[in-house]
Amino acid sequence: MRADGQKVLLAIKNMGGESAEAWRSVLDDLTRRGLQRPEFLIVDGAAGLDSAIAAVWDGVPVQRCTVHKHRNLLAHAPERLHEEITADYNDMIYAETSQLIEARRKAFIRKWRIKHRAVADSLEEAGARLFSFTRLPHARGVQATDQDADRAAFRRNRRNVVLGFACLRPDQHAQSRRLENARRKAHRSAN
Repeated sequence: MRADGQKVLLAIKNMGGESAEAWRSVLDDLTRRGLQRPEFLIVDGAAGLDSAIAAVWDGVPVQRCTVHKHRNLLAHAPERLHEEITADYNDMIYAETSQLIEARRKAFIRKWRIKHRAVADSLEEAGARLFSFTRLPHARGVQATDQDADRAAFRRNRRNVVLGFACLRPDQHAQSRRLENARRKAHRSAN
């Protein structure tokens, strides 16, 4: 995502898996094509991707995708608990301050460890990287005149500082070729 908020498709690759070597080849290709060291990354938690990022861009703040983690939490629980898990999760993720987020994280884990342990374990697995966004400047690129406006700008923008990755299923390869051709055409017309 560019500083102006425009999303840009950087690559589509048929990697055949999500190993560190496969992700490293994607990241190396991006840097060869001129991608500068990102300021912040949001990832789905794949171990191979984490290893590749550490090798190529060690020290870049990494955020676990809150949407993926929410889906993981729901996958660990029966459907009858989904609404309650979602409410607790949203209360935590969208809390006003990092201190309140931490307090609600602890409460979430205490509650769900008793109610359905797999949900608590899944949240704990993400660790502090689920809350990396709390360490970003609250209003990057946004002028704010008071603390409430600053927090509101932070809530609006924290989801938008994204460099995303995905692994395609075999049935998506034809679509990926069309997207790659479109990316190449856009790149040629921009030059």
